Amino acid sequence: MPTNDWPISRPSPNFDARTRPISLIVLHYTGMASLTAALDRLTDPAPIAGRYPGPWQADDAPKEQPLGRVSAHYVVGEAGEIYALVDEAQRAWHAGVSHWAGVEGVNDISIGIEIANGGHDFGLPAFPERQIDAVCALLSQIMARHRLGPHAVVGHSDVAPGRKLDPGERFPWPRLAAGGLALAPLQPAAKDHRPVAQLGDEGIAVLAIQETLAAIGYGLTQSGQFDQHTQQVVAAFQRRFRPEQIDGAVDQHTAALMADIAGQTARLRLSRLQS
Repeated sequence: MPTNDWPISRPSPNFDARTRPISLIVLHYTGMASLTAALDRLTDPAPIAGRYPGPWQADDAPKEQPLGRVSAHYVVGEAGEIYALVDEAQRAWHAGVSHWAGVEGVNDISIGIEIANGGHDFGLPAFPERQIDAVCALLSQIMARHRLGPHAVVGHSDVAPGRKLDPGERFPWPRLAAGGLALAPLQPAAKDHRPVAQLGDEGIAVLAIQETLAAIGYGLTQSGQFDQHTQQVVAAFQRRFRPEQIDGAVDQHTAALMADIAGQTARLRLSRLQS
């Protein structure tokens, strides 16, 4: 658990001014080989390829090739240590091209938390319990400070489906949900795998799926066409709410989970508007 001297100050120059109020928290894994490498990358004002070699770039990439500047508001280490990089009042550069609840570019409205973990490029290691304890403590404080409900906590893969996979299918979302820090289905859905819709389908059933996903917050065109992007969004939903089977197709089980989460989201948003 974090101690009274947290968070540890590790300022990043990579930020700019917010243009909208905070209404979202985005969780990431760092996706790098070590916490040190991640902190260096997130605080580097002029990153170059040779300084951060890894599977995310070609082996023959020029060492002096400039990389994009990135940051986050917080980084949580494997031992539960918490680093503060960017003041919450400022906009950190963590989500990239993203969409949630009608907002394009969620850096404007979000606080970004990077969780030290090698991610899919390094075998998707388990998240230590003390690390998740720290994540929960940090979330609790941020959510209280900004009066955010559990529907306001999402993964990078939720806001950038198909482009990002973090924090990944091994992230313990149910642990967060048990503390009121994220959403989880209220009712266990029957493991009914009868198909509802999949890639290439079209019609009213597909439109209903797209409308339900959009009601949760996912960004997709409600066209009635089960296109590749719809498949990516479905996979992102499954990665979070049904990690045991991520296939991008909607069966009765996935549809029931979607309806549950959409219903909770609607009630929580209404409650926030009325408070």
